[in-house]
Amino acid sequence: MDCPNCGNRNPEGNLQCEECGTLFGPVCPVCGNTNRPKAHFCDNCGYRLANSEIAFEPYSSPTTQIPQNITQYIPDTFAARLEAARNERLMVGERRVVTILFCDVVGSTEAAGNLDPEEWGIIINGAFEYMIRPIYKYEGTVARLMGDGILAFFGAPITHEDDSHRAILAGLDIVTGINGYRDMVKSQWGIDFDVRVGINTGMVVVGNVGSDLQMEYTALGDAINIAARMEQTAQPGSVQVTAETQRLVSSWFDFEDLGKIPLKGKDHPISVYRVLRGKIQPESILSLTEDLSPLIARERELKLLKSAVRKLHNTDGGIIALLGEAGLGKSRLIRELKNWVFEEMQFPPDDNNHSTKVNPKLQWYESLSLSYETKRPYT
Repeated sequence: MDCPNCGNRNPEGNLQCEECGTLFGPVCPVCGNTNRPKAHFCDNCGYRLANSEIAFEPYSSPTTQIPQNITQYIPDTFAARLEAARNERLMVGERRVVTILFCDVVGSTEAAGNLDPEEWGIIINGAFEYMIRPIYKYEGTVARLMGDGILAFFGAPITHEDDSHRAILAGLDIVTGINGYRDMVKSQWGIDFDVRVGINTGMVVVGNVGSDLQMEYTALGDAINIAARMEQTAQPGSVQVTAETQRLVSSWFDFEDLGKIPLKGKDHPISVYRVLRGKIQPESILSLTEDLSPLIARERELKLLKSAVRKLHNTDGGIIALLGEAGLGKSRLIRELKNWVFEEMQFPPDDNNHSTKVNPKLQWYESLSLSYETKRPYT
C-alpha cells in the first residue's frame, strides 16, 4: 500500500504508514487508491466505498446503472484473454506501439462545486459507465481512472492489427453514447456536462499486468503526454487525434484538419485532426497501396495456398486456416494469392481453343468479421 501522505510503500494490511504514521483508510476497489480514514468516497475517482455509512441508494433508472465493479463491462471472451496475459506476465517492461486514449468530463469542476459531494459522486460514477464500456467493447484496456477521466490503451496487453481504428470507434461511442445520460442528469440535478476524447499512437514502455482484470501499467513515453494534450485541447463532445493516428485510419474515417498546435517540450507544433464520422465505403489499406515491397520469407505459405487453389480447380475443395499474430502479413498473403489467381494462373483453352489466364467462371468471395462484433448475429 502506498501512503497517500509521503508515498512510502507499506506491507499489505498495514493500518498506518511505517514512515510517517499516517492512518490508512479504505482502498478503492475500482482504482486501487488508498483513501483517508473513514472516507465515504474515493479521493481519486469518486467511487462510493463499500464501508461507507452514508444512508442513500445510488440513482438508477431502467436504462442506467451506476457502475459497481469495472469488470462487469469486460466481455467474457476478452476477459479470458486478459487473464491469460496476466498469468503469463507477457507485459513486463515491454516496448510497444500502442494507441492511447484519454477521456474526461468537461465542466466537472463547476458542477462539483454546485453539488453536494455525495451527489457528484453518484453522477460521475454513472458517467464512468459510458466511458469504460466502449473501451472494453473494442478490446482496449482501462489502465487508470483519474478523478473524472480515464486513461486507456489499445494494443497492450492484447494486440490487434487495427488498434488505432478501435480506439477511434470507442471514442465516438463515448461522445455519442453519453448524450442520453447527460439529459437525465440535467433533468435530475439541473447541471450540464460533456466529455471529450484525445487519442495518439506511439511507442511506450508498459509494466506489469495487474490483478482482477484491471490492468495497472507503469507506462513511460512521450506518446502518453501527447495523447493527454489531445484531450486537453479537444472541444467538448469531440474526438481529437494526432497526425500519427490519423495516418493509420485515414481510409476508414472522415477528418477535419484543425491545423497545428504548440506542445510543451516540442520544438515544432503538431498537426491535429477532429474525427467527423466513419466513411460509408471504407477502403482497405492494401487496396490503396500501389507499389508494395516484395514478399519475403513467405514462399512456403504461398506455395501451399496456390496448391489448394489448383486442387479446387480440379473440384477437390477444402478449408485452410491462416493463423498469425497481428501485423505478420496474413492479409498480404491473401492479396498475393488473389493476384496470382487472376493474373498468373493458367486455365484450359476456351471453346475457341484460345488460351486465357482468367477463367470466366471463376468467382472470388471475401467476407470479413471483427472480434468486437461477436454478439452480432448473421442477417
